[in-house]
Amino acid sequence: MNLLSACVLVILGNVLDFRTYRAPTQEEYTKADQNQQILIDHDINTIPINERLAICYACGVALRLINWIRHCSVITGPGGDSISDLPSRFFIQIAQTLIKYKEGANTSKLDVQANCTLEMLTKQINNVIDIDPQISSLWPERHSLPSDSLALANQDEYSVQWLRDAQSKWSSLPHGMIYSWIHCVNSQSVFRFL
Repeated sequence: MNLLSACVLVILGNVLDFRTYRAPTQEEYTKADQNQQILIDHDINTIPINERLAICYACGVALRLINWIRHCSVITGPGGDSISDLPSRFFIQIAQTLIKYKEGANTSKLDVQANCTLEMLTKQINNVIDIDPQISSLWPERHSLPSDSLALANQDEYSVQWLRDAQSKWSSLPHGMIYSWIHCVNSQSVFRFL
């Protein structure tokens, strides 16, 4: 489960980086003026291009690892039932929980990051959701999944069994790690993501 958690954090790296919500000319902890907001709305932010490429590459690696978990293991949950696509379900739980936490912070009128509005956070999360077809296919079901915690409930009651033919199955999967990265870079949603 630690590997899965690390993958989710890497994929959400851009979403969780406050520089995503700040224009290049904007001082930290200040609200954006009208021109700066236009830059932010078009995902022109303070993350340097070399870091953007690193984020994109790391995202591709994390997505590849998630696919490996999906195709080369059987995950059973509490009660011994097999869990269908736990990586996507866990990712959706985390993404939806982040949105709910932001809604709660807004309701409580907490002093939060100046430009990380609920709309901008949701936009960034949707950009990430669009990258993976299995995650995006489950996104409409997000309201039926738990979203009150960043942790997997009853984590100790889950088990992972690696399939015997995992190595041959994994090597026969289409789209290598480099392809995942190239897809990530070429994807229109990722350019919004960057």
